[in-house]
Amino acid sequence: MVKRKRLSRDERLAIVRERKQGKTHKVLAEEFGVTERAIYYTLRTEKERRRESSARSKTISVTLTPEELAEFDAFLGRQGIKNRSEALRRLIQSANGIFQPDEHLAGELQSFRAALNRVGNNVTQIAKRLNEAKNRGTAPIFGVQSLEQIRSLSGFTLDFADQIDILVRRHAHHMTLEAHQTLKEFADGAE
Repeated sequence: MVKRKRLSRDERLAIVRERKQGKTHKVLAEEFGVTERAIYYTLRTEKERRRESSARSKTISVTLTPEELAEFDAFLGRQGIKNRSEALRRLIQSANGIFQPDEHLAGELQSFRAALNRVGNNVTQIAKRLNEAKNRGTAPIFGVQSLEQIRSLSGFTLDFADQIDILVRRHAHHMTLEAHQTLKEFADGAE
């Protein structure tokens, strides 16, 4: 069995410093006589250690209704978490994964925007015809076809609003599940 070299504290700090200066993982591995995997692990461990041991100097204040706070405390209690601050800190730390732009949501909203532009163009055409008739001093031509267009646009707009509501609720539900999973992992890790 090959005995692996154990890096000293000074060597680990040197690896972090030299990586910041642009040295590659491969060069660092050769220089310190370890594998590239050891370099990756050392960098990740030092990053986590610095984050955990850094002085916390920023405060976030949140105003909640009594019901919202009671629900949050009840959830923490079900998860076995006794410390609100630590739970919020974990949520914030994991937020990088939760609050990323959602490509699917962005694509859906882009298609909705195009559909809404078409509706806007149709409304503009109807308004233009009505204004032209008014400027000529004639009664606007407002027949069955115009009425059907307006009904169709009205129905489309209502359907459009319902689809956006469903999409946003689905996205919020997904984010809630992600937050619950983060807190659950924190609670499981605290045992």
